[in-house]
Amino acid sequence: MVMSSRATLRDQAGVKLVRIERLAKQQREISFRLSSHRDGSQRLIMDETEAHRAFAREVAASLQDSVVLGLIERGVLQN
Repeated sequence: MVMSSRATLRDQAGVKLVRIERLAKQQREISFRLSSHRDGSQRLIMDETEAHRAFAREVAASLQDSVVLGLIERGVLQN
Protein backbone atom coordinates (compact mmCIF):
# COMPACT_ATOMS: atom_id res chain seq x y z
CA MET A 1 0.00 0.00 0.00
CA VAL A 2 1.35 3.42 -1.00
CA MET A 3 0.57 6.42 1.17
CA SER A 4 1.17 9.93 -0.08
CA SER A 5 1.04 13.35 1.56
CA ARG A 6 1.49 16.84 0.19
CA ALA A 7 2.23 20.12 1.93
CA THR A 8 2.63 23.55 0.41
CA LEU A 9 5.92 24.97 1.64
CA ARG A 10 5.93 28.31 -0.17
CA ASP A 11 3.50 30.21 -2.37
CA GLN A 12 4.42 33.58 -3.83
CA ALA A 13 3.83 35.53 -7.07
CA GLY A 14 2.08 32.59 -8.71
CA VAL A 15 4.90 30.19 -7.83
CA LYS A 16 4.18 27.25 -5.55
CA LEU A 17 6.56 24.79 -3.90
CA VAL A 18 4.94 21.60 -2.62
CA ARG A 19 6.63 18.85 -0.59
CA ILE A 20 5.46 15.37 -1.60
CA GLU A 21 6.13 12.38 0.62
CA ARG A 22 5.39 8.84 -0.53
CA LEU A 23 5.58 5.85 1.77
CA ALA A 24 5.60 2.35 0.30
CA LYS A 25 6.49 -0.66 2.44
CA GLN A 26 9.83 0.25 4.01
CA GLN A 27 10.72 3.03 1.57
CA ARG A 28 10.15 6.74 1.98
CA GLU A 29 10.54 9.10 -0.98
CA ILE A 30 10.44 12.87 -0.65
CA SER A 31 10.27 15.14 -3.67
CA PHE A 32 9.33 18.74 -4.34
CA ARG A 33 7.00 20.03 -7.05
CA LEU A 34 7.60 23.55 -8.32
CA SER A 35 4.81 25.09 -10.35
CA SER A 36 4.62 28.53 -11.90
CA HIS A 37 1.73 30.61 -13.10
CA ARG A 38 4.16 32.50 -15.35
CA ASP A 39 4.52 29.73 -17.88
CA GLY A 40 2.21 27.04 -16.53
CA SER A 41 5.12 24.68 -16.00
CA GLN A 42 5.70 22.11 -13.29
CA ARG A 43 9.02 20.58 -12.25
CA LEU A 44 9.73 17.70 -9.93
CA ILE A 45 12.91 18.24 -7.91
CA MET A 46 14.41 15.61 -5.62
CA ASP A 47 16.80 17.84 -3.60
CA GLU A 48 15.25 20.22 -1.04
CA THR A 49 18.01 22.83 -1.25
CA GLU A 50 17.76 22.95 -5.03
CA ALA A 51 13.97 23.16 -4.78
CA HIS A 52 14.18 26.27 -2.59
CA ARG A 53 16.76 27.83 -4.93
CA ALA A 54 14.59 27.09 -7.97
CA PHE A 55 11.61 28.61 -6.14
CA ALA A 56 13.54 31.84 -5.47
CA ARG A 57 14.70 32.07 -9.10
CA GLU A 58 11.18 31.50 -10.42
CA VAL A 59 9.67 34.10 -8.06
CA ALA A 60 12.26 36.63 -9.26
CA ALA A 61 11.41 35.83 -12.90
CA SER A 62 7.67 36.00 -12.19
CA LEU A 63 8.04 39.45 -10.60
CA GLN A 64 9.56 40.62 -13.89
CA ASP A 65 6.69 39.22 -15.97
CA SER A 66 4.07 41.83 -16.93
CA VAL A 67 1.20 39.32 -16.95
CA VAL A 68 2.02 38.08 -13.45
CA LEU A 69 2.43 41.65 -12.20
CA GLY A 70 -1.00 42.50 -13.60
CA LEU A 71 -2.53 39.53 -11.78
CA ILE A 72 -0.87 40.64 -8.54
CA GLU A 73 -2.16 44.20 -8.98
CA ARG A 74 -5.71 42.91 -9.53
CA GLY A 75 -5.45 40.72 -6.44
CA VAL A 76 -5.68 37.43 -8.33
CA LEU A 77 -2.22 36.38 -7.09
CA GLN A 78 -0.50 37.19 -3.81
CA ASN A 79 2.94 38.72 -3.75
